[in-house]
Amino acid sequence: MEGMLMSANSRMARYHSGEAEDPQPQASPNQNGYQRRPALARWVAVLITLLTITVGLRFTVFNANYTAGVVSRDNTGQKVINDLNNDLLSLGISGNPVTSGLVQPYLEQGIAEIYGETATTVDDADLKAAIAAQAQAMGVTASDSLQTSLANQAQKTVKQAVQTDTMMAAGTKIRRARQIDLWAIVAVVMLLIVTTIYAFSVYHVLGSLGPGLTVGGVLTIVLSVAGYFGLPVVLAGMTAAVQTAVTTVGHSGLGVIIFIGAAEIVLGLLVLLGHRTFRKA
Repeated sequence: MEGMLMSANSRMARYHSGEAEDPQPQASPNQNGYQRRPALARWVAVLITLLTITVGLRFTVFNANYTAGVVSRDNTGQKVINDLNNDLLSLGISGNPVTSGLVQPYLEQGIAEIYGETATTVDDADLKAAIAAQAQAMGVTASDSLQTSLANQAQKTVKQAVQTDTMMAAGTKIRRARQIDLWAIVAVVMLLIVTTIYAFSVYHVLGSLGPGLTVGGVLTIVLSVAGYFGLPVVLAGMTAAVQTAVTTVGHSGLGVIIFIGAAEIVLGLLVLLGHRTFRKA
């Protein structure tokens, strides 16, 4: 009987000993509660890409002031400048006082009408001052009435150069594209608000922001480069003058968006580095 008890005790001891020697589960690397969410990061990247492109287009290609600045330096703007300076030359005022900066407000007024915006009155004080100063330097008197007449002529010349029949016809498509762009911005902003709230609820803001900015910047550059080279194909059905003007403005705007995409990549890498550093600390 005693032997049976000892045998039972020894078996129990071996059982409990084996139970104690069972390996403990390894500590999870995310023991602090952090959990990777690659799907959320990819979704943020898509939203950032859409926001960058739509907002970038809104402030460049679809912005009358930006477009006027680009047009004032291209062939259309130079033609207007040359015509105005030739008018002054015929009055004995040489030296080409009219520059792209002086013509830009008039171009902006004409382009705003193409974009369907309310045209504002142009302040012609700078143009008048430039004409008066150059006339004085040439020993010619430029009366106030002459300055006003030249300013009105500048407005007419710009309107004839910009608001052509083909450009006004293209303006319908441009206005539709601007409206779609605005709707897209509103939709993306609303989705970003919802996504931000969700990211805060799961404590994954920086963990999604870093990859989202980096991948979003890459996608922005890829899509912008594709648009840069594909724009002439899209405009193939338009007249040569419209193609030249829209391509020039489009390439300039896409160049700005590409630069923003590169900045997003750098910022995203910095956020990734900071998040990883503080998470390990």
